[in-house]
Amino acid sequence: MSRDAEYLAEIRLAWRQNRLESIAEFADLDLQRRSWSGGVDYGSPCWSFIEWMCRYFDDYSLSAGHAVFIADGLMSHAEADAVREFHAAAEAYKAPGGNDHDHAAILSDPAWLNVVSLADNARRRLLAILDDPSKRPLPERG
Repeated sequence: MSRDAEYLAEIRLAWRQNRLESIAEFADLDLQRRSWSGGVDYGSPCWSFIEWMCRYFDDYSLSAGHAVFIADGLMSHAEADAVREFHAAAEAYKAPGGNDHDHAAILSDPAWLNVVSLADNARRRLLAILDDPSKRPLPERG
């Protein structure tokens, strides 16, 4: 394998793992409560609703959907199907009153709780699909 091919393989694996970890964070309401409310100092401004949405949709270029990533081999059709409902609900989500900084309102919003539930369903479905440990950095919570 050439150095360029090795580098590309590393980039693809990192992108994939980061995306999967992002889904696991969406599925963890307790983590959101602790980090978004300032209960834990993670030393990063990334621990907020806005940054989580930006990370998933912008940093991983998912706002355009999954087709290009399937074509590039970064995800399978089964993986895209597993996250489809979560992705659509998260993309459509609007914070109460349009205030993306009101974490308390977001965390108690039934529409957000639905996004969290759909993320957990996606996480569980992905765990069933991804049997190679290097491809599934998702916590196996109950």
